[in-house]
Amino acid sequence: MTGLPAWIAAALQSKLENVSRNDLRERAQAISNAYRAGASSDLIRSDLDALAYAVVRLPATYAAVRAALTHTMEMVPDFAPQSLVDIGCGPGTAAWAALDAWRSVSHATLIDRNPRLLELARQLRHPHQGGIDFVQGEMAKTAGTTPKADVVMASYALTEIPAAALSGILGALWDRAGKMLVIVEPGTVAGFQRILAYRDLLLAQGARILAPCSHESLCPLVSNERWCHFGVRLPRSRDHLIVKDADVPFEDEKFSYLVAARDLGSAWGHRVLATPRVSKAAVTLSLCAPERVDERSIERRQKDAYRAAKRLDWGDLIDL
Repeated sequence: MTGLPAWIAAALQSKLENVSRNDLRERAQAISNAYRAGASSDLIRSDLDALAYAVVRLPATYAAVRAALTHTMEMVPDFAPQSLVDIGCGPGTAAWAALDAWRSVSHATLIDRNPRLLELARQLRHPHQGGIDFVQGEMAKTAGTTPKADVVMASYALTEIPAAALSGILGALWDRAGKMLVIVEPGTVAGFQRILAYRDLLLAQGARILAPCSHESLCPLVSNERWCHFGVRLPRSRDHLIVKDADVPFEDEKFSYLVAARDLGSAWGHRVLATPRVSKAAVTLSLCAPERVDERSIERRQKDAYRAAKRLDWGDLIDL
């Protein structure tokens, strides 16, 4: 399971001191209902709103982004970025995941239009983390003016962008990305459709697709009942359980993502698209392939391959 780093969990816990859990739960439920109805982050108007949002969404979003970055680091294990931009940062979730993944980052810029979320990001930062700028601004206005960085990230942030403006904003983000652009979306059908649109736009601008795709051809899931997404399990804290009115001690977050790169290579290997199906006779894998989803069975008599296949998980990359 992928939990929050100790320093974020401690910072969040300190913010919860003397806060009514009933009030927190009410605000969290109101925010969740509004988001499901299509509202934007503008509905977060108080410190309590920002805190309620963070308790409910920060752990799951962190786990999803961290998992996407783990997949990415498998592709380019020697990549050591120095600078980072997290646009639409909310409480800084993607930036904190990136700083955990790449200890080489010495400067980060966090941008969000919501002053309450941005202030919470400022308060959650590690006390010994230097070189972080916090900028309030609309994505449409800041995407093309933010400093260039080795890595630019947009996590659960592009969903609020009108379709007519998306191409220009995505082009601006790609222009600011010195080496890599990381986009994470909810693992829904709609989230995957947006990822496909981003993929087409970025390929047209000369980007190379690093992950999760195993190729840069037309995605075989474009007209398929399935959609490309991944899952990560995270533990729920006591406050998380209270605020969500939950009794299961863990949560499963589904996400879709795209990593575009320049001068870092491109897709290779085969990505496992679903939890492997294991029986005594074989391990059956659903794999990303250029023209179709490759359903491949590794039989028990193939002893070494069978043992290796049993260790595979959803989202893993293998070289066949």
